[in-house]
Amino acid sequence: MYGAVGARRYKQVNVQTASRGQILLALYETAVRFARQSAASIRAGDVVAKGKEIQRVSAIIAELAATLDRRVAPELCDTLEQLYFYMQERLAVANANMDPQPAEEVAGLMSGLHEAWVKAVTEVEES
Repeated sequence: MYGAVGARRYKQVNVQTASRGQILLALYETAVRFARQSAASIRAGDVVAKGKEIQRVSAIIAELAATLDRRVAPELCDTLEQLYFYMQERLAVANANMDPQPAEEVAGLMSGLHEAWVKAVTEVEES
């Protein structure tokens, strides 16, 4: 019991002290994990788990889209918004058709964005 409480407290402190860049990276990492898990659940025929995992990755994508700051980079925000919309559509296809491929595609796209953001966040935090 104490271990679970301690782990929750540790995560809470990490989130409260993380930079915006670190939180962004964590969101991408988590979205990749949930997208991959949803594909695995589809392959296993686990409809309940698939639904939960797709809902989780979809919520992260929605949050990423909602926090785009058009004042800083309007063209980049437009591109990301379109990509996020596309990923949401692909997740809907995966969910409706019990097809793991669209979920894997989303995982790959999110992984690529994560790699790009790692470079950007590293540059900003080092300057």
